[in-house]
Amino acid sequence: MVRHEKIKLGFAGTPEVAFAHFKHLFNDPNIDIKFVLTQPDKKSGRGLTKSKGFFGNLDKKLPVFQPLNLYDEKISNSLKNIEIDLLVVVAYGKILPEWLLKYPKFGCLNVHFSLLPKWRGAAPIQRSIANGDKVSGISFMKIVNKLDAGPIYSSFNVDIEGKDFYQAEKKLLETSLKNISALIREIAINKLEPKEQDHKAATFAEKINYSDALIDWNCSALEIKNNYLALKKWPVLSFNFNGENVQIHDLEIEATEIAKPGVVSSFTKNSLDVYCGDGVIKIKSVKFPGKKVISSIDFFNAKRDIISTGDILI
Repeated sequence: MVRHEKIKLGFAGTPEVAFAHFKHLFNDPNIDIKFVLTQPDKKSGRGLTKSKGFFGNLDKKLPVFQPLNLYDEKISNSLKNIEIDLLVVVAYGKILPEWLLKYPKFGCLNVHFSLLPKWRGAAPIQRSIANGDKVSGISFMKIVNKLDAGPIYSSFNVDIEGKDFYQAEKKLLETSLKNISALIREIAINKLEPKEQDHKAATFAEKINYSDALIDWNCSALEIKNNYLALKKWPVLSFNFNGENVQIHDLEIEATEIAKPGVVSSFTKNSLDVYCGDGVIKIKSVKFPGKKVISSIDFFNAKRDIISTGDILI
């Protein structure tokens, strides 16, 4: 049996899903992670103190770089002094400059949470769920200087039908972690070559904004439910009531007679029912600004003198 040296990796990533990949690869006996590249710590809270990200306590184990600017000569010189076979990138959050794409021996490997070329961009999981896709997947792609347009090493299908963001992300993450180590070995040891995407089939997953969360009552019940599932983590599907933005934390849909979208069909201890494009949205749990999530019973008890059948919500 031929023994190979450990594969030398750099790792670039920022959120929790990236840290899960890092831990998996860090514990792989065939891999040696030489450094981490992650976003600078962000200020948060009323005092705007800096809060460390998921990689904040690694500096005692290996070098952690948090550059504001990847075009800075200091960061490029520092990294180029560290020999690596491959840079693994998972939701890093910055566009990589040309020097960084060319510096690793086998280039840069990106883990993308969709079946490329579908849903290139910042929010593939959310856009896929909102679109009603039954199947999504993981694509392992060689990074080029065009957004998510690099050739594909391999991809794996994942069933996401009826899943919300958290559930879909969990299944996609499990699939990625199951396959990434073997793929890295194929690239670094067996010189696996990626295959070009079908660029004509590309679709794009634009970044999610607060405006995406405001419910459009003219949409079908299924479209509204899909948006609710897609935005479960952030920014959470919502409607306006008396000038307040009210988040929806649980809902059901029901086929019924068609009426004017946005009109309250009924308001009981069980739910707030609102007509949409082709049915009724039954709102079972909500959250008002600065308050905790409340059930339909508490919602009814608090607002039954204000919300009535026939009222119009926006």
